[in-house]
Amino acid sequence: MKVDYKIGDRVKFLNTTGGGVIKKVMQSGDVLYVEDETGFEIPVLSNEVIRVEGEAAPDRSPMSKPKESRHSAFVAPVSSGVQSSDKAHASSSVPHEVIKRMSDPEGERLNVSLCYLLEADGIIGQSPYEVYLVNDTNYDLFVTYAIGDKRSKRLLFAGTVPFDSSERVDVFAPSELSERSRTTVQILAYKDDPEVTYEIKLPVSVELKVDGARFFKENAFVPTPYFDDNAILFELVKNDQPLLTQKVDAEKLAAEMMSRKMSDDRPKRQPTQRKTDLMEPLVVDLHIDELVDTTLGMEPKDMLDLQLGKVEEVLRAHRKPSYKGKKIVFIHGKGEGVLRKAVLDVIHKKYPKYDTQDASFQEYGFGATQVTIR
Repeated sequence: MKVDYKIGDRVKFLNTTGGGVIKKVMQSGDVLYVEDETGFEIPVLSNEVIRVEGEAAPDRSPMSKPKESRHSAFVAPVSSGVQSSDKAHASSSVPHEVIKRMSDPEGERLNVSLCYLLEADGIIGQSPYEVYLVNDTNYDLFVTYAIGDKRSKRLLFAGTVPFDSSERVDVFAPSELSERSRTTVQILAYKDDPEVTYEIKLPVSVELKVDGARFFKENAFVPTPYFDDNAILFELVKNDQPLLTQKVDAEKLAAEMMSRKMSDDRPKRQPTQRKTDLMEPLVVDLHIDELVDTTLGMEPKDMLDLQLGKVEEVLRAHRKPSYKGKKIVFIHGKGEGVLRKAVLDVIHKKYPKYDTQDASFQEYGFGATQVTIR
């Protein structure tokens, strides 16, 4: 139930230590300006504070504070900057306490992670999950956190995560997991100090494919260096290397991706192939975003090699006599026809007995080729 706060109410922050007195209440009642003991006014969301009487109550932050990092103790930001999905998004506030950056060479390399934690004392699959962006570096990070497919994103957080700190960027119920199956994090590193020089880091954009099933398994939550509670951890950048955006060897990438994805595409072994299985075509989508998490750092040739490798992997898996008559539909898109021609070249060269034709327009539209195993 929403609490109606008034000017003069004494409150305590839920997501960090400290509290203060409310000096201003925005018209909507969702944003409060709290004056702390130093006289600094801090904008916070109304659902991120609790009213207290007299002296501030003991710390009741729902999340355990991040552990000490190798540079300095993590500092919980004054305001998390997280708002609900249907409200405007605010940047996190700059901590009022001045903290010196450590002159540690390790801290000059970017190490950034996304941590998913179960709400304190929560039950897996029933209680909300909280998402923290962990900045384990001497750099300040400007971060955006959004969900949605490639064509349509919804911004849930945009703000600064100071050096050696963590920031809560999202809270969601188990029923909202499917909306976060594709999560995009963009990172810009800098040092907000006119007296400090720093090495320029390239901006990073990472798209995560979040497997919702993991969030219902207790053993998926494991110890991390950053929190007392177990968490699901995604390393976004490690020692300056974006883990999901760096350029890699195309053949190695293809082998790794296909070995993982073919477990779903490969038919289960049976003593005899059922006729109903032969009647149903196997549909293989060759669009590059279905094969890899991101194409950043990949050349057009790398992408084409990966797509053709997928075609050959599928056809090799269906060379057995029991698959004779099986139909496979490769969706390659219309485009300029480069991928379609390359697919047909592979089939005609390595599998000349197989029949090829345009797949059903009604079912697949333009840009699909059907192969019949012979």
